[in-house]
Amino acid sequence: MDYSFMLYIFFCSISVFLGLIFYKNKQKSVLFFLLFSLLTPLNPQFMFITSLQGVYFYDFYFLVLLIYYLLNINFIKLKNIIFKNRLFFLTGCILTLYYIYLCYLNATPIDKYLLRDLRPILLFIYGFLCIQLFKDIHLNIKSLLNILLCGIFLKIIFFIIIFILDPFQDPYYQNFLWRYRDAITFISALFLIVFFYKHKEISLAIIKPIQIAIIVLSMLMVLISNLRILLFALVCIYIFSKYDVSGLFKKIVISIIFIISFLTYSYLAPLIQYNLHTKEKIAMKIEKLEERKQKAPNNKSIPKEIEKKKSKLNQGFLADRYNSLYNNLGKQMYKRFSPALAHIKEMNFLECMVGKGFSTTFNRNYFNYRGLDTKHNCIDSTYLTFFVKYGFLGLLLFLFTFFKLLLFNVHNNALKFSLIIFYLILFFSSTPFFHSGTILHLVFINLFILTFVKEKDIV
Repeated sequence: MDYSFMLYIFFCSISVFLGLIFYKNKQKSVLFFLLFSLLTPLNPQFMFITSLQGVYFYDFYFLVLLIYYLLNINFIKLKNIIFKNRLFFLTGCILTLYYIYLCYLNATPIDKYLLRDLRPILLFIYGFLCIQLFKDIHLNIKSLLNILLCGIFLKIIFFIIIFILDPFQDPYYQNFLWRYRDAITFISALFLIVFFYKHKEISLAIIKPIQIAIIVLSMLMVLISNLRILLFALVCIYIFSKYDVSGLFKKIVISIIFIISFLTYSYLAPLIQYNLHTKEKIAMKIEKLEERKQKAPNNKSIPKEIEKKKSKLNQGFLADRYNSLYNNLGKQMYKRFSPALAHIKEMNFLECMVGKGFSTTFNRNYFNYRGLDTKHNCIDSTYLTFFVKYGFLGLLLFLFTFFKLLLFNVHNNALKFSLIIFYLILFFSSTPFFHSGTILHLVFINLFILTFVKEKDIV
């Protein structure tokens, strides 16, 4: 019996059920969906229970919402939206038709690589639905923050359990067992950014201990992700948010403490993992090799492998991750970006403007050791990925659409600027458009900002 498939069906069923609740009670539907999605492990290592052939469990929730929207559509309002953004829509339609023409011209097969390129488009459709359907929902800050607190707390417990049990076969997740990140990681970072500007309103909504708990746990989520780019983005935004000379020293001190905590975790967590799991695994491998040696005494490669493992065991713990945080950064960046650079070298002027189109893939040969497909739809850079696929115009269109949806309800210019800076930094070494949990970024920010507007209206 395939329990992973059963879990996937279970998650899909809950998504459909929560979508149907939207027809009767929008508030409960959205809140429970947000809580359910935050608790679900939207991490690549758990795709076997959250996704099937590229279809995520939450796709069914938005499918139900799409049906609701179409049944209650206001064509006059929709026409006004399209007319107001006519240049944007016209450019998008022309580029899409061009990419479809390229698929026809190049006889592009309808395979997983082509279908995966639809994920950013689905992200925009879901974001549009959220903006149109959630604006009339009356939420309060306390409910949303309680959901966030519950989600972060339980996800940290979940991470600790994984860290202790070490259930993965994938060598990457075995090596980086002490790291965890999914949608709630970035939502925690987004909460911290909003808190910089809305701490007074948040303080009025929840008691001080709960507020401190959310802040501390959000920072812990960022730490256990061990994403350097996330740390850099948050520190930059925090130091320069509501810039004033009097509070600058305090911000610098707090930032230094956070950076030191990040570095400390980068050293101690792998050390704990080594003593908890890695050392025992090496010893077990040596034991198995010794058994093989007895069965095949003429095999000269086995003694060499045994010596290699024993040497590794005698070396003890090596702080590879800690050292890699600041060593050979240029080499690390080149390794990440080289699959795109290979494309860029071959691109002509037209391709630089509009890209190579749908189903363009990148050869990431460093996935070989994991036994994974080395062809990928993206690399670890939004800018390079979309420049190769859709050129300069397509890249601008994707960025404009994303920020339009993300910031639709954000009217505080300083907060808006910080969120833009956050993602512009993040896009340098990440491609959230292809991440499973990015839709929750849009849902959370728009709901969170709407709660402030609603509370203000009530007062």
